[in-house]
Order: sequence, then C-alpha cells, then structure tokens
Amino acid sequence: MTIERDSVHFRILGRLCAMPRPVRGIAGGMLDRHFGAPQAVEELAAQGLIQGRGWANGPGMIWIPTPAGEALYQALAAGRDPPPSPLMNTPADSRPP
Repeated sequence: MTIERDSVHFRILGRLCAMPRPVRGIAGGMLDRHFGAPQAVEELAAQGLIQGRGWANGPGMIWIPTPAGEALYQALAAGRDPPPSPLMNTPADSRPP
C-alpha cells in the first residue's frame, strides 16, 4: 500500500498526528463518521501506522498513530520522501509474526 498526500489514509494520519500527545486518539466510530472509510483505518492498522489502545479508565478503544505512522505523516506533509518501512508494500501474509 502506498499512501499519497491526497488520500483518505493521509487525512486520517493527519487528524491523529495533529492532536497533542497527552490527549491523542480518536474512536473508530468518530473516524468512520468523519472520513467514511473504515477500510482505510483497517489498512493503516494492518501496515502498522496506527494502533488501538484502551482508554485510561473504562471500556472501549481509540486509534493512535505509531512512531512509523507519525514519521510517514511528517515526511509527506513536508513534501519529503517517506522513510523506509519494513511493513510498507509488504503483503500481509509475508510479514513476520
């Protein structure tokens, strides 16, 4: 999967990375409501660019960017080539466990 600056994947990463670190994270339902692309969220998670984490207190999960996702977003936002990632452009069934 290649992420372009005009893609929904980039916009999702941008929304997550723009948040201050202490309060970073958006629930899947809110991402779906805003972007209407639940498959993009799943693709970002499968590529290791976002990950789910639980709330500090209570049930549920929010999506946050991983360091790789944040680095990719920063590079694309600045117009640079994205950093190499061992997970990018790798079929899901050939990734190490």
